[in-house]
Amino acid sequence: MIAIHPIAGAQGGEGVWVDLCRPTSAELAEATRRVGFDLPDRASIGEIEFSSRVRSVDGTLFLNLPRFQEGKGRVASLGFALSPTVLVTQRETPVESLENIGHDLERHPCGDPVDLFLRMLEHIVDTLADRLESLETEVTDTTRDAFDNPHKTRELERMLRRVGGMGRWNGALHNTAHGLLRLVTYLDEAAPAWFGEQAPTRLRLIHKDLGSLTEFEQQLGDRIEFLLDGVLGLINMDQNEVMKVMAVASVVGIPPTVLVGVWGMNFAFMPELKWHDAYFWALGLIVLSMLLPLLWFRRRGWI
Repeated sequence: MIAIHPIAGAQGGEGVWVDLCRPTSAELAEATRRVGFDLPDRASIGEIEFSSRVRSVDGTLFLNLPRFQEGKGRVASLGFALSPTVLVTQRETPVESLENIGHDLERHPCGDPVDLFLRMLEHIVDTLADRLESLETEVTDTTRDAFDNPHKTRELERMLRRVGGMGRWNGALHNTAHGLLRLVTYLDEAAPAWFGEQAPTRLRLIHKDLGSLTEFEQQLGDRIEFLLDGVLGLINMDQNEVMKVMAVASVVGIPPTVLVGVWGMNFAFMPELKWHDAYFWALGLIVLSMLLPLLWFRRRGWI
């Protein structure tokens, strides 16, 4: 899909924003014809080496995020091509920040493509901050639930899957924030002259915000790792409790098994078989042989 938005006030006249979402080869060729320079395909945008993420060709900046995930969708690439009069965005999945800007562009117009590009970065950073805050709340609630309340094994297994989802989501946000930080660091150090006077200040603020988000994300990753270890520890404790009960039961069952085995032997001379109250004595000895190991285990603090 291709969408074209005019940008009033661009240098040299009317500017344009070309938004490509899952473009076909025909749409990519049409966009290339309209903007006047070659646009990379999805394979080029998805390359992870820094020379492919950031490059300048004949005065046009190509800035790529090979691992971008803003919402709960899949990880996909996001690319920007920026010149004094044209901004091109190439994406494989819907990006909430870009779509919101597209709907709001008429009410809040941008001065030029650089202004629009920086606004996109600011919106994406704000969205990432909201996602991290939401994830932090989920981690806090799960940690409190895990350590404040007793849980059965099935509940702990469900909690373990939930923690795994948090770790996967945090990793996706890390890739996005780290990729943005690389782009902004490059622009903050080597922005073209046609970016204007206000761009360096906005880039520095975006750079600081991304630095804060990166630190918060790393701290959140440590908390998720601690929570994962805690849930695994609780599962191990629950399993150890089951094994302890089985071990106690097996030990307690040994003495009566020995007694019953002795009295079940077919010898001709077994005096206790002729006792009048031998049956009740046998039952009493069997019960006593079970109680004595239990009392010993309790005295040692094992049960």
